[in-house]
Amino acid sequence: MKKHFVILLIAIFSSSYAQFEDIFASDSDAEKFVTNYTQPIFRGLMFATNSAWVTSAQPIKSFHFELNISGSGAFVPQSFESFKFDPADYQHLRIESGPDIIPTVMGGESQTRLKIVIPDNNGNEIKLLEFNSPDGIKDKLPVNVVPAPAIQMSMGLPLGSEVNLRYAPTLTDDNGGFFQLLGVGFKHSISQYFSTGKDENGKKNKRHFNLAVQAAYQHISAGYDDQHSDKALHMNISTISLQGIASFDYKLISLYGAVGYSKGFTTMDVLGTYNYTYDVQDNNGNHIRYETVSVTDPLKLNYDLNGMKAKAGLKLKLAFFQIFADYTLQEFPVATAGVGFKF
Repeated sequence: MKKHFVILLIAIFSSSYAQFEDIFASDSDAEKFVTNYTQPIFRGLMFATNSAWVTSAQPIKSFHFELNISGSGAFVPQSFESFKFDPADYQHLRIESGPDIIPTVMGGESQTRLKIVIPDNNGNEIKLLEFNSPDGIKDKLPVNVVPAPAIQMSMGLPLGSEVNLRYAPTLTDDNGGFFQLLGVGFKHSISQYFSTGKDENGKKNKRHFNLAVQAAYQHISAGYDDQHSDKALHMNISTISLQGIASFDYKLISLYGAVGYSKGFTTMDVLGTYNYTYDVQDNNGNHIRYETVSVTDPLKLNYDLNGMKAKAGLKLKLAFFQIFADYTLQEFPVATAGVGFKF
């Protein structure tokens, strides 16, 4: 499932790849433009993949196990569906026609046409090429969310603790694609340090309200290496989650909530050598000369996030089987749903 998820992500990026290659000719402008265009999908990925770590503050019994399979979707805020093109931020990239509000990858259809200009011997701008700004994919989605699956195995430890593991060995395909994941979490009960008191028979009262803290780290590596050239796309996503959890836990149901902090950092590198020959024209469309451009490792993009989060959720428990769902309030709100198995 995770392999298919990464292939889908690369396919989304590749849908505008030809237009990105045009932008490569704008030198350092390419990084700024593509960062603005792709910002919401990578921020959404960090928020979505950093979800579904906990469904209760109550730790699993020592040396018992729980397998959770879930899907999360990060809702893209409207402010991330477009960005304003400011000519002062770019050296070679210009708007040829259309509005200066341009859709991001999670936005709608673009009405803007861009051009790349270079100076002539007199310092005047001449047009190297012209192309449409890439469209977004919002109109192709039923809901404007960035999805992420999670498969997590947890084991109870002594002293009211629990360890969580997300792991996928390096997966590859015949086209040079690869994917690897490692995530580790640790949860510790706080409520165990407070007495529940005793009933009239001297037996300890059963604890229904639980408190815990949890810390988790996850790293994803994905991309592809072209089998016939030096071209490649490498992506790394790292996230950290710190949260305090509270839950009311009963035989058939758990109500849980958490308040915490999320940190994420993503890099995406487009590597290789790209060679192009362009028909350089003046402002009247007259041919001046042919210009050959060679670009090496055109994109090295960085994205980061940090902020507070708060979530609430519900878990239904039927013997060894459970169903859960929760909603997290943060910059990109995240909805999560899944099933679990205890053994």
